[in-house]
Parts: sequence; C-alpha cells; structure tokens
Amino acid sequence: MSVLELFKALQSSAFGRFVGGLDHLFCAVLELGHIAGMILLLASVLLTSLNLLGLGLRSVPLTEIQRSTRKLFWTGLTLLVVSGLLIFIPAATSYYSNDFFWAKFILLGLALLVYFTLYRWVAARDSNQIWLAKATGGLALSLWLGVAFAGRFIGFFA
Repeated sequence: MSVLELFKALQSSAFGRFVGGLDHLFCAVLELGHIAGMILLLASVLLTSLNLLGLGLRSVPLTEIQRSTRKLFWTGLTLLVVSGLLIFIPAATSYYSNDFFWAKFILLGLALLVYFTLYRWVAARDSNQIWLAKATGGLALSLWLGVAFAGRFIGFFA
C-alpha cells in the first residue's frame, strides 16, 4: 500500500467521514487546541533551551527547569497529536502534495528524536561541556520552531 493509498483509506474511513462531517465550530476548536498545544510545548522547550544557551534563567538549575516544564511538554505534545490527527484524517489526501506538510512531518520526527535522546540527556545533567549544551539547545529550539513554522505554512499552500 502506497502512502497516497493509505491517506485515501484514512480519509474515506467511517471515522474520517464522521470527523469531516462535524460542525465548522468543532474544526475551529481543533485548530485552537493545536495552537495551544504548540504554545505549551514551545514554552517548555524555550525555557530549557534558553538556559542551555546561557540566555535565560541562569540562576535556576537546568534539571529544575526540565522537571518544572515536563508537564507543559507532555500536555502540549498530547494536544498536538490528538488535534493534529483529527485535523489531518478528514482531509488526508489534500496534505499529500503539500511540501510544508512533509517538511513538518520530517522536522517533527527529528525534533522528537533529538528531544528524547540528546536534549533530555544534556538537560538531565548540569554538564561542564558548554559547547554541547549550547549546540543541543540551539538544535532543539530550531527544530521545534521549524515544526511550528512549517505547520503554519501548510494552510497557505494547500
């Protein structure tokens, strides 16, 4: 089964038709939930990344910032995944040819990979390796901002 066939199957499924047939107000709520999720996730990543870059909350230990923002990250990611799927499924085939959708998808995968490996490892230790902390903070922040911007441009080039 090709990716396009998978997208067609998702869109034409009973669930896809059900969500697609819901009121436009529900769709607006999904969009707001998606934006709120991105704000929560970015707030968590921004606070930790700025500390890694040596630009913010320098008096607070990095491990404390990471621990304090963990719920923001998970709440934001949950909102993003749930709302994103509910937005995507009823219109899956229209996303297939959108380059920004694929850019967002790739950046999201990279951002999650970096977050769950290097970023968490560096943030869990107050390391003396300043170059590694700065590179990790810059990379994580760049990837997540890339996800947000690519997602924003999807609607302009649909």
